[in-house]
Amino acid sequence: MNIVILYNYIITHIKNSSMKKIVVNGKTQEIEEAISVLDLIKINKVLQPEMVSVQLNQVFVNREDFKTSLVDNGDEIDFLYFMGGGSF
Repeated sequence: MNIVILYNYIITHIKNSSMKKIVVNGKTQEIEEAISVLDLIKINKVLQPEMVSVQLNQVFVNREDFKTSLVDNGDEIDFLYFMGGGSF
């Protein structure tokens, strides 16, 4: 039985160590490999993706670069919506 427990521990450790951690809007997520900003928008089911602005490590990503900008281990991503306002 100890061999089974050890085997399960090793498999779990190998699986977890291959996952990459990113932070999306302040919450940690795991990805298996680097992905594009566009794919991350789809995975996170971002509402109104045509209206969202994206910061990758505190730098705004141009919309035309969403397909080619990669998110990888340790990156921080924020999905932002800008709201217009007025005065009373």
